[in-house]
Amino acid sequence: MNGRSIVNIAMGLIILGSSAAPVLAGLKPGSEVTPDIIAQQGSICNGSTTIEINRCLRLNYEAADRRLNKVYQQVISQLNRKERSNLVKVQRQWIKTRDRQCNREVAINRGGTGYSGFLNQCLERKTRQRTAELENML
Repeated sequence: MNGRSIVNIAMGLIILGSSAAPVLAGLKPGSEVTPDIIAQQGSICNGSTTIEINRCLRLNYEAADRRLNKVYQQVISQLNRKERSNLVKVQRQWIKTRDRQCNREVAINRGGTGYSGFLNQCLERKTRQRTAELENML
């Protein structure tokens, strides 16, 4: 295992320490956060297997993506037709760029068991950054 892989694994474990909150934040509006839900998310995010950890990271990314889509719809609804058209083009390009950058960032791990987890971490991070940018437009 090379030095970069070790750093990636260490970063993944550090990020996992705070992973439950984003997953819980992805609940549908009006959903009740019950002890069972918290326990389930906590057990996934504190998992000891690669499958559990990768699932947690995927769920975190999916929650971030849902939040991005919600904010995006709020921004779109406030724009005139020309601005809306421009934002749609920009957003499509942003998605392509995000995906390309994340694929490049985790390329060293391709084929490894942590690859999908590292990819989802990158996608989540960039998605949260983009969400913050869009929130500034509200």
